Amino acid sequence: MLIPEYAENIIVGVKHRDRFNWYISDTELWYLDYSQAGYSIKEYPEERKNISVLNEDTAITFLRNIEKYKVSTNSIKLNFLKELSSDREGAIYNYNPSILIDFDNQTFYSNYPESISFEEYIPDNWIGHFQRFSEQIPQEYRYWEEDGINYLTRKD
Repeated sequence: MLIPEYAENIIVGVKHRDRFNWYISDTELWYLDYSQAGYSIKEYPEERKNISVLNEDTAITFLRNIEKYKVSTNSIKLNFLKELSSDREGAIYNYNPSILIDFDNQTFYSNYPESISFEEYIPDNWIGHFQRFSEQIPQEYRYWEEDGINYLTRKD
């Protein structure tokens, strides 16, 4: 399994056809509209070959292309809790989910802490938000919670 590392790769939640999955990958894959983000066709990563605009129409192909980046909630949770016990601050940075894409409702949420504004590079009919989105994640996929404790926001 890929391990998230702050500013190297990110955790992305994807809702598509009423199913939810987590992915850990490079940030470059998650600009929904490459032309708006200034990418030329020559710069497209392999996983985005022929997918200039990632939307509800191109999602199936893209999600097949990134299958290797899919991770289970349980495996993320186990690694998060393990890292949390040895490096609390690092775990919080590394395991904070950065993006939520809801292909079913054409909505994009970014919680990415750096100066990249992913939410600005979205298809025309989409809505983009820069905000925390943990409440948008179904309870069973919240790897950062255990026994009612939110370890991403908990102050010790």
